[in-house]
Amino acid sequence: MNILITSIGKRVQLIKYLKQYFNIIGVDAGELTPAKSFVDKFYKIPKASEEDKYINSLLAICKEEKVDVLVPLYEGEFKILCEKRKCFGDLGTLLLLSSKQVLDICKDKYYTYEYFKKTDVKVPKVYAQEEIAGAELPVIIKPKDGMGSSNVFKANNIREVQFFSQYVKNSIVQQYIEGEEYTVDALVDLSGNPVYIVPRKRLEVRAGEVVKSSTTRDVEIINETVKVIKHLNTAKDSVGLAAVGPLTIQFFRDKNNEIYLLEINPRFGGGVPLSFKAGADYGMAIMSIKDGKKLKYVDEFDEVTMLRYDEAIYIE
Repeated sequence: MNILITSIGKRVQLIKYLKQYFNIIGVDAGELTPAKSFVDKFYKIPKASEEDKYINSLLAICKEEKVDVLVPLYEGEFKILCEKRKCFGDLGTLLLLSSKQVLDICKDKYYTYEYFKKTDVKVPKVYAQEEIAGAELPVIIKPKDGMGSSNVFKANNIREVQFFSQYVKNSIVQQYIEGEEYTVDALVDLSGNPVYIVPRKRLEVRAGEVVKSSTTRDVEIINETVKVIKHLNTAKDSVGLAAVGPLTIQFFRDKNNEIYLLEINPRFGGGVPLSFKAGADYGMAIMSIKDGKKLKYVDEFDEVTMLRYDEAIYIE
């Protein structure tokens, strides 16, 4: 089975894992990508901002390589790919990506707050412009459409709030929650049913990417994840798709043991290889999803700790 992965960058661990199950076609807008050395075939393609060229190149690759599954890794590609889902489907390529409605909820953090505050999932308050002066300090200021930990700042007084609100483009001001942070790797089938849910404790993060992490069989975090997926599944598109494929969901547990949903990324997270190691067999599940097989939820996984380090690729 052939799988195409976009924006491969340095996602070497992800590719090494999936290579056990698939022939890997990797694409990227740049040539100097470490993961290029680990795929079975590499294509340099236009940037997603060049929409027509980008889509046409991917469609041509999918046709030429008889791609079975397309997995995008970069948020900047999601919208255009989602709009062309049928074009890929006509070639026999399954786009493993959530519906546009779910993508919209995940991309805009203010929309995430507005969507989930009406549910039984707790979310940190996002202050409207007129509420900021009376906000309970400290607060978090970050881009409402940001990725990872880039441009996320803690403001301890109103002067810092004013400064970072101007410094961070398209910012939101969010309630600060102190406590333990969890990232959950989830895989969801085409009907919106979870196949795997694996919580990880984020022990250390560097430049927005987790470098030390441990899986944990935390029933409360797992139950909150099920609730989040259930609510996402009300955001269906015209053919009934909602949450589909990989989700990376972040939570905080505060000192009162209250669990707050922080954000949702509808893609593979950087730390997902830990969940693979813990026993979440995503490769086999993705093959079964493509083949139209009905999957059962798997609640067994090992508790494992991951310590990541850098390696180098040398090009002559």
